[in-house]
Amino acid sequence: MIARTKVENIIGKGFADKLDELIVDSGKLVYTRREMVERLGCANFIAAAKLSKILRRLGITTPAQLNNMDPFSLARVKGIGESCLFVALCILEEAEYDVEEWWQYKDNNVKFSSFKAHAITHSRKRKHEVT
Repeated sequence: MIARTKVENIIGKGFADKLDELIVDSGKLVYTRREMVERLGCANFIAAAKLSKILRRLGITTPAQLNNMDPFSLARVKGIGESCLFVALCILEEAEYDVEEWWQYKDNNVKFSSFKAHAITHSRKRKHEVT
């Protein structure tokens, strides 16, 4: 990654400061924008900020807790979309968890988009959604 001083000299201090700003902050799950790019390999900062708020609300503070959470419970939460799920998968993979095993892909073959659409339809019928 380009050194902070080079970014500051070429683009500006404001942009360099933003790179070192916390974007995910939930207990031990702490990543700056720069760390997201370098360590997680993803740069969807809006989804990361949403996921951070949701993880704090759910009390998830470590990758192990995220891994132990039922992925479908996370997927049902209002505000979780494909991009948020991708950031969660990046966090799990960086912590060396098997993301396919977490999603239980071999057992159920359900893709997130199908599951989320189904969950939203059912929540509308029952007049509730997990928040």
